[in-house]
Amino acid sequence: SMVFAWILKVSNFKKRVETRAFRKKPRSKKGFLPQRIKRFYLVNLQTFNGKWAATFESKKKAINKHIVYLHGGAYIFEASPNHWRFAEKIVKKSFCRITLLDYPLAPEHNYKETFDMVSGAYELLVDQYPGDNFIFMGDSAGGGLALAFVQALIKKDHRKLPVKLVLLSPWLDLTMSNPAIKNLEASDHILTVNMLRHAGMKYADGDNQDQALLSPINGELKDIPKTIVFYGTHELFYADCNRFKSMMGDRNQDIIFREYQNMQHDWAIFPIPESNQVINEICAFIKA
Repeated sequence: SMVFAWILKVSNFKKRVETRAFRKKPRSKKGFLPQRIKRFYLVNLQTFNGKWAATFESKKKAINKHIVYLHGGAYIFEASPNHWRFAEKIVKKSFCRITLLDYPLAPEHNYKETFDMVSGAYELLVDQYPGDNFIFMGDSAGGGLALAFVQALIKKDHRKLPVKLVLLSPWLDLTMSNPAIKNLEASDHILTVNMLRHAGMKYADGDNQDQALLSPINGELKDIPKTIVFYGTHELFYADCNRFKSMMGDRNQDIIFREYQNMQHDWAIFPIPESNQVINEICAFIKA
């Protein structure tokens, strides 16, 4: 973990991410689904509202646990090879199905379009896989989106609620207004408050960022399904994950908080040993 932090620091990773966030680059033309996934797995690739939903599973066998994975990237960056590798490791180890959603991103789109696509794609999946138990998983911004979307489904009393929720370094509060965040900026070598506020503004598109769809920490928390939350002590989101933990109080039989010492933001999706530990914990949580 110290080596990982050192590499990020020396390579000035944080500065590069911030530069990319402020300098709008054209979207990748590469297609959403990596060739490798196409070759080695059973794939169901479909579109909703012009965006991709890619479901893949092992050719050997599949259990009826179905993860809907919302990738991170501050609501402005596309899914990276790290996200696909991470998803693939979970499929290999647990034999569940995983659907990655290529949800609409800012600045071309705002959160309303994102929620339209995610909920429409979810309806498709529920119809196509009626025997599956759905689990929502998201890292970083995708973690915030996963929690916000579950809250919206519960509010609507949806016919098929997810049975579990997996949150990795989730972005729980778009406003970044927690005073404890300031002290974490030096230890986080990936995120800056400046970049996140910029991205959040684009995604919210002028709407109130305190609302539950954007900052799910302000949403209804009492009915959320069994949840596991992973977060590192050296990331900006440590402050709000801690706040989330204290808000959940004695509900720790439903909500498991896994605080990893000295870990950077979203370490779980990077190819480092501590990532494998998270993958093992996720697979155990899914199967329990």
